[in-house]
Amino acid sequence: MNLNEMILSRRTIRRFRPEPISTEVLDGLVEAARLAPSAANRQPCEYIVVADPAQAAKVFPLVSWAGYIVPAGNPREGERPMAYIVILINRSKTPDHGHHDAASAAMNIIYAALAQGIGSCWMGAIDRGRLRILLEVPDNCEIDSLVALGYPAESPVVEPMQGDSVKYWKDASGVLHVPKRALAEILHRNRY
Repeated sequence: MNLNEMILSRRTIRRFRPEPISTEVLDGLVEAARLAPSAANRQPCEYIVVADPAQAAKVFPLVSWAGYIVPAGNPREGERPMAYIVILINRSKTPDHGHHDAASAAMNIIYAALAQGIGSCWMGAIDRGRLRILLEVPDNCEIDSLVALGYPAESPVVEPMQGDSVKYWKDASGVLHVPKRALAEILHRNRY
C-alpha cells in the first residue's frame, strides 16, 4: 500500500486484538515521531511508551473514548489498547509553541503504525493531572496527547456527512460509521 492509499484508508481504531506490540516496533514508532517536522527545529517533543500491561491498564481509565457513543465506543475488556505513546512538549525547549510539532509527531506515529498493520486512536481527552502523576512526568513537560495502539479488531467506515452532524455511530452489527464533509464543501480555489 502506498502512502496515498494509507491516508485514504486510515480510520481511528478503538477496539484492538489482545496481541502485544514488540519493543522494536514501538521504538520505531517513536523514531518516526522524532523525525517529524519541528517549528524552528526546536524539537520540544518527548515520548513515554507505555506497553507494560499493568501500566497500560492504569492509563486506560484516564482517557475518554468515543464521546458521541459512550459507552458503546469504549473498548471492552480484551479489546483495549496494547500500548500507548504519550506525547510531551518539553517547555524548557520552547516556552510557548510545540502543539504543531506534537501534531506532526502524532501523525508520523499513526502512519508508521498503520504501515505495520497497527491501528491507532489519537487522544486529547485525557486526565492530564492523574496521568502526570502515574507516569511521573516532570513539571517542565506538558502532556499534549497520546496515541493508543494495537492490532485492529474493527473496521470503521466513512460515510457522507448528512446535514451538519459530525457524530459517528455504530450500526446494528457494531460497525462504526464516521461522517466526513464532502471535498466540494471544503475545497476553495484561489479565494474563499
